[in-house]
Amino acid sequence: MQTVNTGVNNADRNKKMSYGFFLFMSFMIWLIATLVIRFWGETFFIPNSNVSMVASFLFSVFFLPPLAYSLFAWQNIEPVQRKDAAICLAIPGMLLDAFTNYFFPYFFPNLPDAANGVFGAWLLWGYAIVLITGIFTSQWKK
Repeated sequence: MQTVNTGVNNADRNKKMSYGFFLFMSFMIWLIATLVIRFWGETFFIPNSNVSMVASFLFSVFFLPPLAYSLFAWQNIEPVQRKDAAICLAIPGMLLDAFTNYFFPYFFPNLPDAANGVFGAWLLWGYAIVLITGIFTSQWKK
């Protein structure tokens, strides 16, 4: 019987990854972002302004992949482990943001209630970018 070489080094796959680090960083990023939006969100998150919304979505595209990749590099995460790391970066924030979205007026009284839908879309966009970063960078060779 022939074996297929998938190009994945088993030593790389079996290297220990600090899930706790990525879960903690996810919480810290969520906390900082939530506090920034809570106290200063009305200055840059303006749902009636196309320029503000396009800028917010573009900010996510240009800020989140380098942030995620720098965390992968900081922890010397092998490419085959980056999907797991990206999941650990996304899931805690997603769970916490489900709560903040449900209680949107209490967490973000400085934003209009009508911003809730746009805010939810922006959050999904950001978490998808983090997950996609993990998927794409997992294909990179060392």
